[in-house]
Amino acid sequence: MEELNEKMTELLQEMTLSPDTAHVVTSLSVALGLTLILWISYRLANTERTYQPRFAATLVSLALISTILMDLIQSNLALSLGMLGSLSIVRFRTNIRDPRDIGFIFWSMAVGLAASTGSYGIGLVGSLVLGLFLILTGRRSNAPQDMMLVVRGSCTDLDRVSAVVEGGCVRHSVKAKNVLSDSFELVYEVRLATEQSNVLIRRLFELEGIDSVNLLAEAKAVGA
Repeated sequence: MEELNEKMTELLQEMTLSPDTAHVVTSLSVALGLTLILWISYRLANTERTYQPRFAATLVSLALISTILMDLIQSNLALSLGMLGSLSIVRFRTNIRDPRDIGFIFWSMAVGLAASTGSYGIGLVGSLVLGLFLILTGRRSNAPQDMMLVVRGSCTDLDRVSAVVEGGCVRHSVKAKNVLSDSFELVYEVRLATEQSNVLIRRLFELEGIDSVNLLAEAKAVGA
């Protein structure tokens, strides 16, 4: 019985050990180095329009937070159980605009895990591979985008309008067609490269009877 009590005492002592200061400093330093790769990859994988500085700062802070949490959990089993219970009730409702951002979030958490567990090689190699992959598959400013095209005018050939839209877009479909005796409104869902949008608008205005052309994408309007 005494032997059992001694083992239980040793186990409780191990469960309540304080984190080693040197290990915490080292893990945070490694996490900072790996998040530098993460931040550079996020910046290069996005354009000026899609880059979000606040989200980039959140990725860095998330890596450091996960490192600190793992350092605490590893040295205290009782704290890890309590932390698991508290995190299970947290709900995040922030909308992710780009699905690739989910990958950056999990990458940031993986950096914290690798740094806190001493798996520095895995963290470095994994970060380099992930960074290269996300940069190569990053969105470019001239990549085709889905937009809404609204053309309004009067006294013009609607077939010529459709021909111009078809020739200037990767894909198009008519969503609405409102025709009155002296005016019309055509609404298309189109896919075209950003650099081609001005060309399409210019070609539409070359047709007689066009009053306005609007391109709508991600709650931003580009009109002429």
